[in-house]
Parts: sequence; C-alpha cells; structure tokens
Amino acid sequence: MRSLKLLIVLIGCTGFVFGFSQIGGILAGKWLPENTSFAEETMIANEEVSNHSKDEAAAKLEKAKNEWVTNDTIYLEWTGELLPFPKDAFIYQIPETIDFVESGSENGLKVELPIGKLLEQIETIAQSSDIFSSLDSETLKKDMENVASQLKEGDHTFSLANYLTEEGIAGETSLIAEVSLSGTSSVEEMTDVFGNLEFIIPGNTSFSVNEWIKNEHTNLSDEAASIFASLVYELIGSTNFHISERHISIEMPLWASEGYEVLIQKDKMDFVFHNPNPNDYKLTFKTSNSKISGELNGGPLPYEYIVTQVERKTLSPKTIVQYSATLPSNRKNVKENGRDGTYIHLVRTATDMEGNVVESTVYSEDFYAPIQRVEQHSLSTPAVVSNPIVTTPPVNIGSNTGTNSNTVTPPGASGPITSNTGSNTNTSNNTNSSGSTQSNTSVSTGTEKSTAPSSPENGNGGSNTGTTPPSNPGQGTGK
Repeated sequence: MRSLKLLIVLIGCTGFVFGFSQIGGILAGKWLPENTSFAEETMIANEEVSNHSKDEAAAKLEKAKNEWVTNDTIYLEWTGELLPFPKDAFIYQIPETIDFVESGSENGLKVELPIGKLLEQIETIAQSSDIFSSLDSETLKKDMENVASQLKEGDHTFSLANYLTEEGIAGETSLIAEVSLSGTSSVEEMTDVFGNLEFIIPGNTSFSVNEWIKNEHTNLSDEAASIFASLVYELIGSTNFHISERHISIEMPLWASEGYEVLIQKDKMDFVFHNPNPNDYKLTFKTSNSKISGELNGGPLPYEYIVTQVERKTLSPKTIVQYSATLPSNRKNVKENGRDGTYIHLVRTATDMEGNVVESTVYSEDFYAPIQRVEQHSLSTPAVVSNPIVTTPPVNIGSNTGTNSNTVTPPGASGPITSNTGSNTNTSNNTNSSGSTQSNTSVSTGTEKSTAPSSPENGNGGSNTGTTPPSNPGQGTGK
C-alpha cells in the first residue's frame, strides 16, 4: 500500500516537472528571452526581422526609421497649399515595440505624435486657430501615426478639408455669371451646345477647355469656345481655383466683360485651371434671350473669395503721318481713325470668418493696346510768306483836251488856202498797289498851212510845219 502511494507521488512529480518544462518553453518562445531569435515571417513595420535577436532587430528598426524620416515627406494640405510636416515630431518607442512583438506575424512600430505639435502646424497652414473648432484633429492624428508606424515609403498628403466636422462645414458654394451673345455669330451654336449642359470638375484635378471639346466630340468655333471659357473664368473668380493657362485677344470683343476675357484657338491657345479642393464642383449652363448663363455649385471653400477691379486706364491713340505722292498739294486723307486702348487690373482677395484678409493675388492684368490714328499727307505744300505782296492791275486817271480850228479861203482867191491849228494835252496818273504813283503828261501843238498857187498845169504845191513831242498813250476823256 505504501509502495502504491509512493508510486503515485513519483508519477505526479514527474508529470509536474515535465509539464512545467513544456509550458516554460512555450512562454520563453512567446516573450523572447535575450538569447532567442524571432521566428520566420516576423515583420516589424516594413522590415523583416526573422531569425534576428532583439538587439539586431532594434538596430535594424532604428536605421529604417532614420531613413524614413530623411527620405520621405508628409504634407498638410489646405486650400491648395502644402506644408511639409516635421517628421522628427513623431516619437518612436522601439524597445517597447520589440518587447511586445508577436513572432511570426506582422507588427507595427509603437509611435506617438504629440497633439500640440500637430495643432501648431495646422494653425500655421490655416493661418488661424478658428479651424480647431471645426476640425477632427484626433482622427487626423491617428491617421498620421498609422503612416509613421508602418514606415510607409513615398510622400503622403493629409488634406484638412477631409477632417472637417459637419458642424464646421460652411454653406455650399453657389456662384452665377452670364454673358450676352448679342452681336456675335455664335448664338445658334451656343444654344445647341450649352442650352442645357452640366458637368463635374472633380477634386484635385485640372480642367482644359480644348481637351473637354475633344472629349465631348463637339466642334465649337473659336468664338464660341472663347465665350464659354470667358464665362467659366468669371465663374471661378470667387473660388480658390488656380489658373494654369489663359490668353486674351489683341482687341477686347464686344461680348466680353472687362478683365474676364479668354481667347481660345483650337490646338494653339487653351484655358486651363486646377481645382485644389477635395470636393467636386458642378458647372451648369443655360441659354435664353441671346444670353448664356452659368452656375457653379459644390462643397465649401476655406475662405470667402472676392474679385475686385483695382485699376482701369483708357489709353489714347497716337497719330501716325504717312506722306503720299498721289495726293494733291495741301491735301490729307484719314486712313485709320484709331481707337482707345484699355488697361484692366483685377485682384482676388481671400478673407476669413473674422473678415481678416488672408491672401490677395492678381486675378487678371489685361492690356489692350490702342489702335493708332493713321493720316496720309501730300508730299508738297505751297510756300508760306510772312509779308506777301499782292500785285493788281494799274489804275490810270487821265484827261485829254484838244482845240482845233480850220480856215478856208473863199472862192475867187488866187488859190485854195487851208489853215489848221490845233493843240492836244493828255495827262495820266498811274497808281500801283505797291504805293508808287506815276504821272505822264504829253502836249501836242501843230500848225498846218497849205497854199496852192495857180499854175498852168493846175499843179498842187504845199508846205507843212509842225512840232510833235513824244506822247504817252493813255485812257482819258476828250473835250
């Protein structure tokens, strides 16, 4: 009987020793003593530590952590702006991680991000602490710690808009603009294409007018595409959308609003903008009464954006003179009347909920050069004399007086006797407009005596004596 009891005691002691040794081995493998290696397929973060001791695993993880901090970047994003987050703010607990590793499985590094450091960076990029009341910072903190815990390669961006609470989200964005189609040749075309059109601008994507036209298989004219792009440009003015490419005409079209004109030329000139927000935005277009209207609707914007005109100048044209050999003397021809130019400066301002100006940027700075006036002038012009002399015909004032007497011998005389006596006086005054006066006087006196003596042959004989000074003919009156 005593032998049986002794046998039972021996068996119990043996079982106890055997069981303890087995359980101890299991526990030893579980809690990894210093001289025990990790089992196969043991991962910590993105590092494999199979068959590594604790010290070897710790050294390998420290090196991997330092490389991750140095080579990769974490960004905070707000309204399209990126802020690199200091990765050395993460506090790694490598020894604690190794002590609680499950051998043969995947494990993450124990890491902690101080909430104070995170809030400091959030306030830096948002430029205001007001965002804290509408931001789920705890969820953001956990998501960032998860990336750091896995030592994930590559850059990582965390958009604050994705962590806004429902209470903190502002009202939906709704903007309206319109363009008159009067005087354009694209009324029918615009009505057919944009009569009832809507499409989505996805978050964090860019939009190209030329690409959209190709994708929609729409054959728009350059004028119609320009009107469409100008309307979109005006719609997104009160948002934080970034303009990547924009062109304007040499002369502003009549349908365009000042500062909002966009010129589109197929495959040459495009209009491209980027939506930096995580939210999608819908553009809706309608046409009626020779007008096209557009509406933009979507998620909230981080600030209130307003576009204002800060400067406008009218530029007067100059006159260009061209000389032409075909024009008559002292003549000119207006080839181009000219037209005023314009300078327009628009600024986009972002204000926070307290009315503080957060950002101010140039939205458009358009210059339309004046069209110069062009005049054609003749090559030669008459000479200009300061003291001209005008020549006029002379004015003659004269008088003419004459006396004549005639004596005839009566019949019965020895022969015919004729006696003529006369005098003539002529005076003329010539006055020229130059101020000179010329006076001419002529006197003519003559006596003629004729005697015819009787002759058997009945011949004639006579004598004539006279004195005639030189005379100056002129206009006069006879008396």
